[in-house]
Amino acid sequence: MKDNQKKLKKDHIMDMAKARFERFGYKKTTVDEISHDARVSKKTIYEHFKNKEDIFVSIFIRETLIARTVALKAAENIDDPLEKIKKIGLASFEYQTKEPFFTHVLINGDGMHTPYFQKKFIAFIQGGIINILSDILKEGMEKGRVRRCDPDLTAYFIFKLYQSVSYGRTLESTTKRESREHELQEVYEFIKNAIKK
Repeated sequence: MKDNQKKLKKDHIMDMAKARFERFGYKKTTVDEISHDARVSKKTIYEHFKNKEDIFVSIFIRETLIARTVALKAAENIDDPLEKIKKIGLASFEYQTKEPFFTHVLINGDGMHTPYFQKKFIAFIQGGIINILSDILKEGMEKGRVRRCDPDLTAYFIFKLYQSVSYGRTLESTTKRESREHELQEVYEFIKNAIKK
């Protein structure tokens, strides 16, 4: 099988598995059901994946990389570091709104995964996003737009603030899109006022 065809087949299996995981959760999904939904044999699935966990992890890694690409693309032509941080937060929010699988995994909703997945995935996501934010803060300090700070620690705080508006919500409030966007804007204003020089 050519590399491109192999990738298309693997993506198709992941797409079908993702839909089933979203609908029924990780525990209630079987490889047989994924095989049926994807209209491929179990043998074909095992040519691409070790087991159900490997399918799930592969989907999550793919979604995480897409989310990072979306966030970076949103900020790529922006010179102002503060505006970059804003665009990354907005792009991440938009992506999580559009792709609920990502959010469901992170909040462990509906038996989507085990606690092991949650710890492993949260560390994977946080590391990538915090590194991006840290680099932007360093750039901002070099340009004199961001006050002197520990970029890694400040990036962690920024990540947690944005997380509080997206999948890490702890406050009960309306979930209407307009109010979430307003909350996101308030968080950004707080961040901007805290870090600008």
